Amino acid sequence: MPIIDFAILTGLLEEFEILQKLFPPLQSKSDNAAIWYRTQVTALNHRVYSVVMAFQNEMGPLDALDLTNKVVARWNPAYILLLGIAGSFDKEVKLGDVVVSQQVFYYDLAKATDKKLKYRPQGYPCSTVLVRQVEALRVDPSSFQNWRHEAQQSAGAKAASLDSKKLTAQKLLINHDPEIHFGTVASGSLVIADKSKKEELLRLHGRILATEMEGAGVLHATFRQEIPTPAIVIKGISDPADKNKSALDAIKHWRTLAEENSVRLVLELIRRGKIRPLHTDMFSLDRTQGPPAMAMSEIRQGATPGNSYCAFPRLIVPQGPLTELSIRVQASGEFENKQGDLAVTRFLVKYRARGETVPSTQFVNGNEFKLNKTLRPFPVEVYLLLRGEPRTITFQASSPRLNETITCNF
Repeated sequence: MPIIDFAILTGLLEEFEILQKLFPPLQSKSDNAAIWYRTQVTALNHRVYSVVMAFQNEMGPLDALDLTNKVVARWNPAYILLLGIAGSFDKEVKLGDVVVSQQVFYYDLAKATDKKLKYRPQGYPCSTVLVRQVEALRVDPSSFQNWRHEAQQSAGAKAASLDSKKLTAQKLLINHDPEIHFGTVASGSLVIADKSKKEELLRLHGRILATEMEGAGVLHATFRQEIPTPAIVIKGISDPADKNKSALDAIKHWRTLAEENSVRLVLELIRRGKIRPLHTDMFSLDRTQGPPAMAMSEIRQGATPGNSYCAFPRLIVPQGPLTELSIRVQASGEFENKQGDLAVTRFLVKYRARGETVPSTQFVNGNEFKLNKTLRPFPVEVYLLLRGEPRTITFQASSPRLNETITCNF
């Protein structure tokens, strides 16, 4: 079961820095060498999506394969999106445009003969849902024009920053009118900056729009799963994949604009709110109490004079998967004819998913529970043994998305 709506990956740190700049503020989470960044995006229709992001240590398909395997194992996202920059293979695909992969064409596999390489390419189809949603965005005048307007504003600012002698570059930026293209993206271990190599790959597949280096790794990783994770490559065009590539990369403005345009497109896609969210880390609190005998049975400690058993069999009701959970309890009432806070002698948290019972966690002389393990959307039970007679019990529950408090009266 997916636990995060979207995982967004980049092959380069500079591409990730654009994500940091344009997305809502990110929070980092470290698992030793793996560092993840999380955020939430609220759509125009008020749907909220959970997003996890990461960047590769090195560019290329092998690092992309490794990172994708890790993100699936840790977060199991509903969708994976690879963003960044690409080189154009088509005269209609211009600088700053964005290509959306319907298919990723992996060209690395080949047989070496005494005359040349005989390629044995593979193709990976991309997420139908994501392709269709970007197509819908393209024909939505409001969404498409908003994306294009932001791209034009950024291009204009870059033109203004150029030396006044660079009139041609300024004119191109001022007239920037980006388009979205759908089709095949070539992917492999080569940085292509040679016209003859482009022609060689086009002979293998005549409708390649662009080339990049990570998509094959991402798609290969997702297709090796028993249930593949839907994935897509969405990249901005930073160069024409020919001898002019190095010069354009050195100037930087088209490279940065290409990175921005791909990120802005994905952000606009999410903000349209047309994909069903998972409601990750959303929950409600339920005051429903069970009989004291229920708590006694779960805690398995005999009745003791002056103590009270309290059962809350549906305290946490998740609306979707919970990636982290914290529960804090505070009780007040009477103990030995005195009013005040009551000690929590036993604090038992239990979770029973469909077909399984997750081992309970019991705290002795403690009043806070923390879990850094993903829970599927099944109720979380809480059982208490208190020293004294409670008048009120207050629970404070929090996840990465919510912080809720509830008070139960006795």
